[in-house]
Amino acid sequence: MLHRYLFAEILKLRRSLALMLCVAAPACVAVLGTVIAFDRKTPVQLDTFALGGPGIWSFVMLPLAVTALSVLMAQMEHGSRNWNHLLTLPRARPNVFLAKAIVMLGLVAMMSALLWAFMLVGAVVLTALHPAGVIGAVDTARLARVLALMTVCSALVAMLQLWVALAYRSFVVPLVFGIGGTFVAISTIGAAKAAWFPWLLATGVLATRPEVRQMGLLLGGIGGLAVLGAMLAHLSRREA
Repeated sequence: MLHRYLFAEILKLRRSLALMLCVAAPACVAVLGTVIAFDRKTPVQLDTFALGGPGIWSFVMLPLAVTALSVLMAQMEHGSRNWNHLLTLPRARPNVFLAKAIVMLGLVAMMSALLWAFMLVGAVVLTALHPAGVIGAVDTARLARVLALMTVCSALVAMLQLWVALAYRSFVVPLVFGIGGTFVAISTIGAAKAAWFPWLLATGVLATRPEVRQMGLLLGGIGGLAVLGAMLAHLSRREA
């Protein structure tokens, strides 16, 4: 039964801006990084350039993209008041909510994969057109590994965002929740306990201390599963 709800959620993406967001968000990061690299008067170290993309991505664009994505996915039902019909379908609880969570995590992973590809395109453009030239080459395996770990670490904040977006009919609540979390993350970066903050777990992948990276993976991955379970238990009691 779950596969039917998954298929339905994937079909709904065609009627929303979610797919456009999933392309535009990583593209903006890659374009910004490439423009900044072109502004340099010295040769560009390609590996450093490539890893700069995940840095910007995890710190700012990923949490904002997750916020917008959760709102878009929830408003598919809230906007048309589709819950009244959807929750009366056979085994809709908790399958419909689980399907949305799986699709959202899949879209986050897709954005990471696209960022990997876009950063490689940026490296090719720099190699061909940068006046001062480039140094070295992109470690594609390392870039893929970093982005994959960031995807795991972002599971907690993604599930928190989706829970809030599905629980409240108004799109303002999850927007304020996500933007507020991102603002707090930016304000507290570098603080002693900042590494524990859900919005900064993905950034911890780039930390020099291995314990910070391990904590991000544990909190992001296991915490994301725990929040998913709590969300399913809570929303399954929702009135149709």
